[in-house]
Amino acid sequence: MNGGAHNAGFITYVAILTMSLLLLLAFMGLRISQICESNAVDELHLEEAHYAAQRGAHWFVGYCKAGNTWDFHQKLIVSDEGDVEITIEPDRSTDNPRHVMSYGKLKNREIVSRVHMYVTVDQDKHMHVVKVKPY
Repeated sequence: MNGGAHNAGFITYVAILTMSLLLLLAFMGLRISQICESNAVDELHLEEAHYAAQRGAHWFVGYCKAGNTWDFHQKLIVSDEGDVEITIEPDRSTDNPRHVMSYGKLKNREIVSRVHMYVTVDQDKHMHVVKVKPY
């Protein structure tokens, strides 16, 4: 009888150890899935900001093609709706072509993405976008 009690105690010990390991694995899996979800949500917000910056760049190309002018001193506000603000801002440099950036800002998340553009200005003050870098 003494051997049977010893085996029962050992089986209980193995069961507790096995259940503890399974619980640890479950918590590790939960934590990994939370990290993956957080990374996916962050990536989606970054994509949203980049899409907004691209929208601003497309708007600015159309703005230039329509023959509009700009003095490169003030930022242009393309859109300021709810959570997203899209602006066109010049670089301080006066090189030709001028360096201009389209910013897509998610206000609540403090995430900003930008698209770089290079603009030439001819003698008639017409602007021409010569290059767009989407990063």
